[in-house]
Amino acid sequence: MKHWGVVLALGLAALAGCFPQDTWSSRVEEAEYMPDPPEHLLRQPADFKLYDPHVKKEFFLYFYQDESVNEEIVTVINHGLPEKERRPRLASREEHDYAIAIFMEDWKARGQNEKIRYFNERYAQEVARSNTLIDEKIVYKEHEIRELDDKRISLQADIKSREMTGTYAAGDDKFKLVETAVAQRELAKTERLLLLQRGQLLILQYLRDQRNAQYARTAVLLVENSMGVKDLLESYGAPERFIADVKQNTPFAWDRPGASIEIDGTDLVIKQTRDVILKVRDFVEKLRSDLAARKKAAQQ
Repeated sequence: MKHWGVVLALGLAALAGCFPQDTWSSRVEEAEYMPDPPEHLLRQPADFKLYDPHVKKEFFLYFYQDESVNEEIVTVINHGLPEKERRPRLASREEHDYAIAIFMEDWKARGQNEKIRYFNERYAQEVARSNTLIDEKIVYKEHEIRELDDKRISLQADIKSREMTGTYAAGDDKFKLVETAVAQRELAKTERLLLLQRGQLLILQYLRDQRNAQYARTAVLLVENSMGVKDLLESYGAPERFIADVKQNTPFAWDRPGASIEIDGTDLVIKQTRDVILKVRDFVEKLRSDLAARKKAAQQ
């Protein structure tokens, strides 16, 4: 039996040697799949970018944030590849940790002025990003106001009909009617909400007008005009106060490229569109009328 066991072991070893060994899998290294960065992420400028000549890679840091995600995203461009194959991709875990480390060292090495400039640029980007949503906010706010107004009208009609007919003052379970006092409280609540929503709509419209004036087209026709304001300057004492009042009466118009307003001697010289010039003239005449009325009242 021992003889047959040895023979069986030798036979199995010989059969095992007949099959070729797997020498290919050990030499193949599967590349780690890195998905492409989201397109909407690449459309905005990176918060930080830095090129490391030692590894021949350029790293980009994005502070990505939406309704459910708030994280740091690092993309990388490998400059060691041929130029046609270079493209931004998401960094691997090792590249991400390495990039964060060199970004922190670069931030610490920056001067105070550069840090302040960075935060100012970030603020300007956030303002520009929020300005693009003003039109959508106005549309939704108008929709909310219409719904609240419809609810207000329905409650007013319900309460008025109860007062005129004298019925359902205590409500009715069959018709799902609440008590008159509850309906009146709901009407008051709806009116307060409606007033609040209308105020918010006016603020959004103000911000939209301000944005439109800031980014107005430069192709508008500007004309130069002057008018005598010696009597008004004497009452104001300082020309800057008078100019500030004129600008306050015609807001948004002076952010337009090419527009100007200044005092030349005793004349007010403005360069503006014709409609703004007419508004300024009307305002100046109103100031003269008020000044004449005050002088007349002081003499009596």
